[in-house]
Amino acid sequence: MITNLLIAVGFVAAAYVLWSFMEYVLHRFVFHEARGRNYGSREHLGHHARRDYDFFKNWEAWVGVVLVGAALVVPGWLLAGMLGGLALGLGFVAAYFTYEAVHAIAHVAGPRTRYGRWFRKHHFHHHFAEPLRNQGVTTPLWDKVFGTLTVPDQVVVPRRMAMVWLLDDDGEVKPPYRADYTLRGSRAFSEEAELPRALTN
Repeated sequence: MITNLLIAVGFVAAAYVLWSFMEYVLHRFVFHEARGRNYGSREHLGHHARRDYDFFKNWEAWVGVVLVGAALVVPGWLLAGMLGGLALGLGFVAAYFTYEAVHAIAHVAGPRTRYGRWFRKHHFHHHFAEPLRNQGVTTPLWDKVFGTLTVPDQVVVPRRMAMVWLLDDDGEVKPPYRADYTLRGSRAFSEEAELPRALTN
C-alpha cells in the first residue's frame, strides 16, 4: 500500500516537473521566439494584447495536453505498471490544469499569498516589459537554468492593459500594490500609442 502511494506520488511529481519544462519550452520557443509565424504564437501574442483571460479559449491546447497525457501512460506503465502509467498521464493533465488556473487567477484576482505576489510580478513583467524574459509561468526554475530570469523591483503596467484587481475606483493603483506596480500613460490615451510590447519586440 505504501509502495503504491509512493509510486503514485513520485510519478505525479515527475509529471509536474515535465509539464513545467514543456511550459517553458512552448512559451519561449513556440509562442514568443516564433514571433507570430505559427498559430500558437499568434494566439499567444493576442493574449498579450488583451486584458481579459478566458480559461477555456484555447480548446486545442486542452486536447493536445490530454493526448500527451494519454501517451505518457505507456512509459509510466513500462516503468512501474498501470499505477505508474496512470499517475504520470493524469498528473501531466493535472499539471496543465494547475498552470491554467494559476495563470487565469493572476489576471483576474489580486495576490493573497507570497507566491501569488511573486508570481504576478514575475508574469506581468514578462507581459509588459520583457516578453523574451520570465518564460516560465508558474515557476522560475527553467528561467534560472536557461538564463532568462529577471526579478523586477516594480512592474510598469500600461494603463489601458491594467488588470481590474490592480485599480481603485479612481483608476489608480490600489495602495497595497503600489510598491510592486505603477501605471504608464495618461487617462487620455489612444490605443495606438500604447501597443503592447509583446507585439513590438
